[in-house]
Amino acid sequence: MTTHGDCWGQRPRDLARVRFVSGHIGYDFARHLMRHRYSFTFLREPTERILSMYHFCRSRDPRKFIIYQRAHELELEEFLRAGFTDPWVKKNIWNNQVWQLAHGYAHLDKRTINDFDETQLLSLAKHHLDELSFVGFTETFQSDAVVVLNALALPSATKITRTNVTHLRPRRDDLSSATVALLDELTQLDQQLYRHAMSRKSVGGST
Repeated sequence: MTTHGDCWGQRPRDLARVRFVSGHIGYDFARHLMRHRYSFTFLREPTERILSMYHFCRSRDPRKFIIYQRAHELELEEFLRAGFTDPWVKKNIWNNQVWQLAHGYAHLDKRTINDFDETQLLSLAKHHLDELSFVGFTETFQSDAVVVLNALALPSATKITRTNVTHLRPRRDDLSSATVALLDELTQLDQQLYRHAMSRKSVGGST
């Protein structure tokens, strides 16, 4: 079993015999492992994902990763503006869910988000959703997790504990109109993907 960053520095064939592969990996890496496997991902409301990530990074040691350092150095609005220009911030917050499903962080071909135009990114992300066995959502995590556990013939817990939860952080409704506008601009493609995935779920397309 792998989790989080265990796949970094590995090749898909290195994990061929690992029964359960998970982590922050993009489609370009995951696709090599998906054949004959049950594959799933979870999406999150895009602006809430950025807010959660920012405050999570601020709670961590800024010496560990550059993105943690940036979050410590910059107030929220400055951090969001950096998402358009700073490569370390952009790759973590600019339409990140679309990027991960279109291609994603990978060391297999060295392509970056700047190698695709926006139309390509969204089209690829939507297409790759269809290749997954299931698409869940953070907002319906409890019920969606049960679907995954049942599909894997694993026992369903009565309540699934959520980890890495950042408490006492502001929500979208608590922010200034300028900050909300930045969040919306940074997540235009992610919001389209999120609505598309939700519409698939409403007609049973992700199960």
